[in-house]
Amino acid sequence: MKRLAKALVCLPLLLVVSCQQKDSAAPPPTPAGTSSSSAPKLKIGYVLHGLNDFTQVIKRGAEDAAKELGVDVEVVGPASFEATEAIGMFEGMIQKKVDGLAVIPMPGEVWVKPIKEAVDAKIPVVTANITSDGSASEAWFGQDEYQSGVILAQEIRKLLEADGKKSGKILAGVCKPGVAVLDERYKGFKKGMEGAAYSVTDPKDVGTENTANYSAWENQATANPDMVAAVGFCSMDIPNLAKLKTRSNGKWLVGGYDLNAETLEAIKSGNTQVSLGQHPYLQGYLPVLALVRHLRDKLPLPKGWVNVGTEIVNKGNVDKVYPRETKRDEETKWYADHVKKSFTDLGTLAKPLPKMHP
Repeated sequence: MKRLAKALVCLPLLLVVSCQQKDSAAPPPTPAGTSSSSAPKLKIGYVLHGLNDFTQVIKRGAEDAAKELGVDVEVVGPASFEATEAIGMFEGMIQKKVDGLAVIPMPGEVWVKPIKEAVDAKIPVVTANITSDGSASEAWFGQDEYQSGVILAQEIRKLLEADGKKSGKILAGVCKPGVAVLDERYKGFKKGMEGAAYSVTDPKDVGTENTANYSAWENQATANPDMVAAVGFCSMDIPNLAKLKTRSNGKWLVGGYDLNAETLEAIKSGNTQVSLGQHPYLQGYLPVLALVRHLRDKLPLPKGWVNVGTEIVNKGNVDKVYPRETKRDEETKWYADHVKKSFTDLGTLAKPLPKMHP
């Protein structure tokens, strides 16, 4: 699979890039409980790139899909976001002889060999959130990372202009430099700022560990007292930026990614202005759905990219989004309806991966 130049609506400001497809002639997945009682349950493994609030949403999506489809799923991931640990877990799944595997392959280049090992063992593999360039996995589930950066830049520009700030420095932070999806977000953000009088800093390394992430942002804010906005490209950034802004009485705007409870509460309080959601629930649910349809219903796996969409959340719609993102029953119901409406035929939805930007 080609590297994604890239590990997060039905509402007024939702931008779903994927097309809404009508029901196709493809047979639906076998409903839970309809297979022969003597047939063993399919066993699906899902290896996350790490464990935090964001990936817990992916886990819930995978588990809901398994429950709905009547299969077993085991979702694992390293606490430290270390690829070597994740690969060890993946190889353990191969040895367990699971029927299918989903993985978030961060960074993509180190996953080519493990994915090949699984495919050689006749275990189908799909990827989500991050792609693995040149791997044997052909199906990927995620958003257009570059375009999401463009969207975020456009939102920040509108907010700054409404705040009377026509120019100034925007501080950019990346939790894992060199990861394709984050590079793409940053490049898209820079593109979206073209033609404006704002200057965007080089992407500062702010780390993935929560305490270290806060300290890194604190150091950067001290070093850039003239900034008009701080933008983070990872899920842990906005919660820490919101805390820092409160403690330092900062006057700068905050924008970034993902819709965990702390981020949504920061938007509700006014400490954060905008965040982009990437439907992590779907990044858990749809890979399991695709594998079950392939293994049990004999449908081919999607070939290419299934776009989960990008969602803009700000003060105008946060109250509508908040229940779905913070209450388990509402999350399950909302996404069950969304999958039925928008992801009936994954094969038809699949298209070439977004191109990588230099």
